[in-house]
Amino acid sequence: MSSATDLSDKDKGAELLERVTRIRRESALDLGLVVPRIRIIDNMRLEPSEYCFKIKGVEVARGRIRMGWYLGINPGGVTEELPGEKTTDPTFGLPAVWISEDNRERAERVGYTVVDPPSIIATHLTEIIKRHAAEILGRQEVQAIVDTIKKDYPAVVEEVMKLCSLGEIQKVMQGLLREQVSIRNMVVILETLADYRPVTKDTTVLVEKVRQALARQICLQYVDENRTLRVLTIEPSLVQKIAESRIDTVNGPVAALEPADQRAWIRAVSRSFASVQQAGFLPIIVCPEEVRILVKNSTEREMRDLVVLSVQEIAGDIKAEAIGEIKLE
Repeated sequence: MSSATDLSDKDKGAELLERVTRIRRESALDLGLVVPRIRIIDNMRLEPSEYCFKIKGVEVARGRIRMGWYLGINPGGVTEELPGEKTTDPTFGLPAVWISEDNRERAERVGYTVVDPPSIIATHLTEIIKRHAAEILGRQEVQAIVDTIKKDYPAVVEEVMKLCSLGEIQKVMQGLLREQVSIRNMVVILETLADYRPVTKDTTVLVEKVRQALARQICLQYVDENRTLRVLTIEPSLVQKIAESRIDTVNGPVAALEPADQRAWIRAVSRSFASVQQAGFLPIIVCPEEVRILVKNSTEREMRDLVVLSVQEIAGDIKAEAIGEIKLE
C-alpha cells in the first residue's frame, strides 16, 4: 500500500498501522485467509493527499483523503446538504462531502455516516482484501494452511494430497473466496475434496460440492434473527434457458445467452435486486445447483454483490422464504 504522506509516517500514522494489523487479524477470522504482510510506503508519484493499494505490485484501487477533515457519507435518503467539498466515498462509491470538525455533529444528526481519514483507508483496505481474496491466496499460502491442518488431522491431509495437487486445492479455495465464502473450516473442505475428487476433476463441480458441505456456514452469513433467508427464485423456463446456454471454457462454465436475452435477463435481475434492497433485504437468488455458477457469472459485472445459492446449500434447519420471482418481460 502506498499512502497519503502523513499517514505513511511511522509516528503520525501509528493509528493506521494498528488498524492494518487488526484488519489482517480480522481477515484470518472472517475469511480464514492469512493476508501476507502489508507494507506501507510513501510513493512520490502520488499527490500528498492520495493513497493507492497494490497487490503483487499492481494497483487495484486508489483514493483521496483530506487530513484534519471528516468525510460525511450519504448512506442514501439524506436530503440535507452540508457545507463542504463534494466527493465520492472511495470504498463503495457513495455520494459524500468533506466537512470540517464544526459540522460533524450536525452531519451525524441528519443521517450522514461520518468517518476520519484513517477509518476511510482502513475500510477501503478491508473491502479490497474481501474483493481480491482469491488473488491474495497463492500456492505458498495454501501450503502453509495445509501444513497447519496436518498437525491435528494428518489422515485427512494425507488422503487429499494423494488425490489432489496443491494447485487444485488452491483453485477450489479461490472459488470459495471469490464469493466471500470463508475457508476457515479447512477440514470440511479437504474431506469433501477427498470424497469427490475420485469422481470428477472439474473444479467447478468440486467448488459446488464443497459449498454444499459448508451449507450451514454459508446460510448463517445471510439469515435474519429467526434463521430465515429471504430469497428470490427464477422462473423455471428461464432456468432452462440459462442451462441450455451453457458453454464450458478454460476458466469454467459461462452462460452464453443471446445478446437480447442477456440484456433482458440483467434488466429482470436488476429490477428484483432494487425492490429487495428497498424492502431492506439483501438480494439473494436461490436456484438449482446446475445453473448456480451460470447465474453468478452472468450477473457479476453489473451486480457484484448479488448472492447466489443453490437449493442444496440451504441447510435443513434454515427456513427459506421466497419474496419474488425473476422472469423476463
